Amino acid sequence: MGYYLKAYIGKKENLNLILKKYTESHIIELESGISMILMTDELFDEISNDEGGFAISKFEFLDKNVEQKTIDLVGDKEVAYVESEFFGGKGGHIGVIWKNKQRVFLGKFKKNTMNEVLKRLGVKRTTVKDEFETVGLGKNRYIEDWIE
Repeated sequence: MGYYLKAYIGKKENLNLILKKYTESHIIELESGISMILMTDELFDEISNDEGGFAISKFEFLDKNVEQKTIDLVGDKEVAYVESEFFGGKGGHIGVIWKNKQRVFLGKFKKNTMNEVLKRLGVKRTTVKDEFETVGLGKNRYIEDWIE
């Protein structure tokens, strides 16, 4: 079994700036006041506009060009971008958070980074569920499943 996700994550009102700017963006409401916009190939192409950028850490779809466009767009709002890939129990998450027109967090590719990002966005875990489960990110395993 695998898990694959690439998305902007944050409060809906903060993600609305991305939603209004890019026609290929679609918002999905999760739990605990968190929403996401999936980074599909089409959205990446629309944002990047074929302007290549230098890679950031181990991200697949986040480069310096996309990051700068995102920072310019969201301004002082708090928005995260995450990528997750697991297969057969191996893999991890990587994430970044922007606020006040700058990068305020860059997590390494590891198993707990998604929970770190969500915690920094204000998600409170329960005694039974971690932050990932609390917002409902385990509902679907692949980007295509969220779109349907």
